[in-house]
Amino acid sequence: MGGTGTPPAWPFPLAAAEKLTAQIQAHPPAPTLYHQLMLSCEVTGDPGPQEFLWEKEGNHDPLQKGPNSILLFPSFNTTHLGTYVCTATGSLGTAVATYNLWIQDLEYHVFVYPHETKNSHVLVRAKPEQPLQNFTVCLQSYTDLTRPYSLFSYATKAQDNEILLFKPKPGEYRFYVGGKFVTFRVPQSIVASEHICASWESATGIVGFWFNGKPWPRKGLQRGYTVGAEAAIVLGQEQDAFGGGFDIQQSFTGDLSAVYMWGMGISTSEVMEAMYNRPSKAPIFGWRNFPYKIVGEVYLKP
Repeated sequence: MGGTGTPPAWPFPLAAAEKLTAQIQAHPPAPTLYHQLMLSCEVTGDPGPQEFLWEKEGNHDPLQKGPNSILLFPSFNTTHLGTYVCTATGSLGTAVATYNLWIQDLEYHVFVYPHETKNSHVLVRAKPEQPLQNFTVCLQSYTDLTRPYSLFSYATKAQDNEILLFKPKPGEYRFYVGGKFVTFRVPQSIVASEHICASWESATGIVGFWFNGKPWPRKGLQRGYTVGAEAAIVLGQEQDAFGGGFDIQQSFTGDLSAVYMWGMGISTSEVMEAMYNRPSKAPIFGWRNFPYKIVGEVYLKP
């Protein structure tokens, strides 16, 4: 009884999924000058690589060699910019990954949205690494619009208005968390640049708001809520669906700059630092090194 076929020879062929591969990830994903940065060489297809070789293109000597998959920069600065190579060696062979470490200094530049459009926007490439219990968003805008428009739209698949900075009319801002909002009334200006910051903490639901560096009376919103991390972050359009669903009548036209987001609250003095692009706390992403993609008719100008 039993099968009559010849048993397969040992060792069995390796499945295609077991092929050794590697990639380099940055933590945080948007490096900030003079703060800690880690490059992690992440390997798939091998139960345990034995050695990681870190090199930088243009350097004669290796940076690091051994069992540590992390390359640490205690205080990241411009001397560290360049292309990094990780060679991971394990029982299944060798895999090589590269990473281009860069920053783009936008301190003296702005995004210009010259026309009302149904699609033009800036997509922020950096995202939180985990759900948020606290956060702060700051930005600078300059426009002559009197109709409603969106400045900062953070959508998840579960909630399109997870975080939203929206101006429904002159002299009023709406700040959304988890689909609900509070309103802040501000002085109506005749075509003047406006810097705003909004912060939120889950434990108390307290919302902080600053207009041109001055704190407004605090309000309460969504106590105990958690903001999702898997997000599409859009500047200049309001998302009615994850990554889209834009309405031309809510699109932004004008200048937009100095965009920052932190996974924490900040003080009034730190708001002032953000106004001048000199933040003392490391943001999730920040204007002086801002990972972005332009979609449609938006321009980066001095």
